[in-house]
Amino acid sequence: MIRSLQVLAICFTTVLLNASEVQSPAEIKEQVNASGTITDKQAEILSKKREVNLNGLKSLTDSQAESLSNVRDLQLNGLTTFTDAQAESLSKVGRLYLDGLTTFTDAQAESLSKVDRLYLNGLTTLTDAQAESLGKVGGEFSQIWLNGLTSLTDAQAESLGNVDYRNLNGLTSLTDRQAESLGRVSRLDLNGLTTLTDAQAESLSNVRDLQLNGLTSLTDAQGKILIKVPFLYGSGVLNRQVDKYGILRFQ
Repeated sequence: MIRSLQVLAICFTTVLLNASEVQSPAEIKEQVNASGTITDKQAEILSKKREVNLNGLKSLTDSQAESLSNVRDLQLNGLTTFTDAQAESLSKVGRLYLDGLTTFTDAQAESLSKVDRLYLNGLTTLTDAQAESLGKVGGEFSQIWLNGLTSLTDAQAESLGNVDYRNLNGLTSLTDRQAESLGRVSRLDLNGLTTLTDAQAESLSNVRDLQLNGLTSLTDAQGKILIKVPFLYGSGVLNRQVDKYGILRFQ
């Protein structure tokens, strides 16, 4: 009898110790962001959370990526590389932040096209194949952030014209054809542009929600065209033009 009680006491103590060693999600995130690494167990625990910020994480394994793919809103801006298998797993995430990536493969771009809202602000260049894949991002309310891009080809702009909401604030110039392609979306941020042609203004006037905060000059003709945009956000020069024609749709 005494022996049985001793065994029970030992088992009970072990359970208590193990319970005390289990980290909370908040503790895990703090440790991971500080160390830059994560264990399989920690990834499994965090997989049950809806939103997870792991911007301090520097690397992960394929199995850890699979666990984290259950998170709806996942920030992994500290990653600078990942495998094709990890990209495929992470494609299940609804909102995915990967601003630390400066390059990726065509296969990874194809996998990430399944994400509804995708942040890739670290990319400075795209291939036409990658742009074609990214043009398939999400569904009806798809969003993509590519603010690191400083230029696009006409073919890339055509592909990206299929995404509902695009952030391309790194672009400093457009061709008329690119403006026509980009004018097909509902929301568009082009805060890096400083000037427009009349043809570009006409194409962009089809956008429902347009940001042009970098404009430094605008003609009367362009101002008349752009006031057709329902939600227009711009710099002082744009505001003055819109004021001139009696329509205020900007901040």
